[in-house]
Amino acid sequence: MQKRRLGRTDLQVSRIGFGGIPIIALSKREAESVVTYAFEQGITYFDTARAYGDSEEKIGAALKSVRDRVVIATKVPWQRTKADAANVGLKQSLRNLQTDRIDLVQLHGIDNEELLRKVTGPEGSLAALKKAKSEGKVDYVGITGHNPHVLEKAVRTQAFDTVLVPLNILDRRATETLFSVAKELDVGIIVMKTMGGCAHPLEYPQRDARFLGKPKEDWPDSSEFISHFGKEGIERAKHALRFVLAHDIDAMIPGFRSAEEVEYGLTVADGFHGLTPDEKKAYKFGELPPEPFCRECEMCMPCPEGVEIPTILRWSTYHTFYDIKKWTRDQYPKLRTRANSCTKCGECEKICPYHLPVINMLNEAEKMLT
Repeated sequence: MQKRRLGRTDLQVSRIGFGGIPIIALSKREAESVVTYAFEQGITYFDTARAYGDSEEKIGAALKSVRDRVVIATKVPWQRTKADAANVGLKQSLRNLQTDRIDLVQLHGIDNEELLRKVTGPEGSLAALKKAKSEGKVDYVGITGHNPHVLEKAVRTQAFDTVLVPLNILDRRATETLFSVAKELDVGIIVMKTMGGCAHPLEYPQRDARFLGKPKEDWPDSSEFISHFGKEGIERAKHALRFVLAHDIDAMIPGFRSAEEVEYGLTVADGFHGLTPDEKKAYKFGELPPEPFCRECEMCMPCPEGVEIPTILRWSTYHTFYDIKKWTRDQYPKLRTRANSCTKCGECEKICPYHLPVINMLNEAEKMLT
């Protein structure tokens, strides 16, 4: 397994890491078996969090004997805006992971600017992690979130060694400016949500009877999946992984729940030497939706009339740029408040950091999604 330097840290990590959420559903014995198998096959980066049930305990137990040969990353829990709560959470993580230090601790789910100000303030959890770093309990500090607009601001503070952000065929917002800023500042880039857009992650026939069955097709409809490379789950998973691998990132962390899935993910990575011309065309690789398009920074929310602006404009992008028409038209009527409830007050346009014509975009979305 190819390894890369994780940003400005001295950590060498496998290009594919191990996402620690799916093992929550496994027994302790099963989970430890999967984690151990992943290490034996060359995965050296393991991502977990206090918020992920007993994931920390299972990963800690499985990797205890090889602790110095792996990189373990976890995240500060929900009480992330207070330094004292972060200290308590960190102590618990150290116990769960059966270690006296953690390679990377990340501020978890920092998705708006107000929260970013709180966690980076004098009494915020960042201060607690810096103190833990000075005491040798933490080697490096990172940040995670789903909003590239906020994460870019965080990265520019140069307070973080790594950033964990979604990237997949249907969510490429991070490629607009966040990745280039992170590269410029030598901040490690880790990708989550790699399977977005291909229904259930890595859902394909396996020897384990619990995972047999027809792949889910509720998001998006597989017949409209952007790759257009067949309807089987294994095909969608393969092309989703290949799309992410084609970017200049340090690591990606798909969630694994079986040895078969680990083996499959590594096979895709080992055999990757770039996208084919057909894939580049199908994915519209390197492209972003044409302007104007919503980056879902959510600065416009809450709308006084309850209009779900980011969701509506995201589905509008799915409909036009990704050509996912049936699914978006099926989903739109289910919203409690649609675009036709907009009173054109203009508050959203006043605060949109991208100066988008939001009202007109909502009107167009109402026409095409109805």
